[in-house]
Amino acid sequence: MVPPASGTGFVTEPNSPFPDGYSIAGEEAALAGFMAGEMPESDPLYDSYIELEDRKERLENMRRQFDARKGAEAIVPTEEARGMDQLGALVDDGVDQMTLHTKEAFRMFMGRMREPGKEAAPIVGGKRVAAALRGLWLLTGNDNPYADWALLRHEQTIKEIEKRLARETREATELLAEQRKKGLNYSLLQSAEPKVLNLGYRSPYGYAVSSLIVDFDYYVRLQKTLARKNLRSDEQVRQSITEMTRFIRRVFNETTRFDRWLTREEVRRLCRADFVPEAGEEAAKRVEFASGVFGTVPSEVFTARLQPRHSRRRLQISVAERQLLQTVGAQLQEAEQGLDQVVPAGETQESDAGLI
Repeated sequence: MVPPASGTGFVTEPNSPFPDGYSIAGEEAALAGFMAGEMPESDPLYDSYIELEDRKERLENMRRQFDARKGAEAIVPTEEARGMDQLGALVDDGVDQMTLHTKEAFRMFMGRMREPGKEAAPIVGGKRVAAALRGLWLLTGNDNPYADWALLRHEQTIKEIEKRLARETREATELLAEQRKKGLNYSLLQSAEPKVLNLGYRSPYGYAVSSLIVDFDYYVRLQKTLARKNLRSDEQVRQSITEMTRFIRRVFNETTRFDRWLTREEVRRLCRADFVPEAGEEAAKRVEFASGVFGTVPSEVFTARLQPRHSRRRLQISVAERQLLQTVGAQLQEAEQGLDQVVPAGETQESDAGLI
C-alpha cells in the first residue's frame, strides 16, 4: 500500500479495483481510530469516511456485475455471458466398449464367486476392482489418507504389471517379426466371436482397469499364437500366462481389501483431521482401527507430498489445515525414522498392507 499521494488524499495500492488506485483496506486502517469513536461530521476525516463507504458500495456493485456476467470481458454481451449457466455437463456421447478375445481375459474381468459346496476361493475380477477403486476415489473427498495410500499402491503395482506385459508382449512380437523376415508371415490368433462389453464407469480408475484387461487379452493372444506356431512349448505358454494371472490377481485382492475395510461404518468417516490429539474419542477410534488393519500411513502420503493420479480431495486448504498436515506429518516421519533404526541391518519391516 502507498500512503496518500499529493493531490489524492487517500491511500492507494497497486491492485486496486479502482482506476485511481484507491485502497479500501488502506483507508480502513488509516481511519480506524476515527471510526472507533463518535465520528462527528465536523471532523475533517468525516469526508474520508463517507468516501470509504461509497467505495465499498461501488466495489460490491462491481462484484455483483462480475458474477452476473460470469467474469466475461466487456466486449461480450450480458446475455451471452449468462449462457454459461445453461451449459450442460460433459457426458459421454456414445457407448464405451471393450472387445475381448480370450477366456482368460474375460475371466479376469468377470471374476468368479465361490462355488456352492466347493472350497475354492473366489476370484476378484476387474469389474469388482473398478467398483472398489471408485469407492476409494470417493473416500479421497473426505480427506482420507488411507484412501490416498490405497490408490497410490494400486497405481504403482499396476505400473509394474504394465511394464511386464509390455516387455513380454514386445518379446513375443519380436519372435513373430523374426519369422516374417525369414518369409513366414504368421497371423495373430483371434476369437471367431469376440465378446464386446459396454463400459459405464463412474470413476477414472474403471477405465484404467479395462486398459489393463485388454492389454492382458492381447498378451494371451500372442502367447497362444507362439504355441500354435511352434515358437514356444505349451508348458512355457501355460506357465507364462499363469504367472501373469497371479500377479494381476494379487493386486486386485489387495485393492479390494482396502475398500472392504475402509468403507466399514466404524471407519468410513476417517479423515486427516482425526489424527490430531484434540480431535476427540470417536476420531481416535477411527485412526486406531485403520492403523490396526493397515499399519501407519506413510508420512509422505499423509502430508499429500505423494498423491494419487485422480482424487476428489480439495486442492485449496486453509493455513490451519496446512499446519496440521505439517505437524502430524513430521510426527509420522519421526516414527518412521525410529522404526528404521530398530530394524537390524539386512532386514526390512513393513505393515500388513506393505510399503509404497
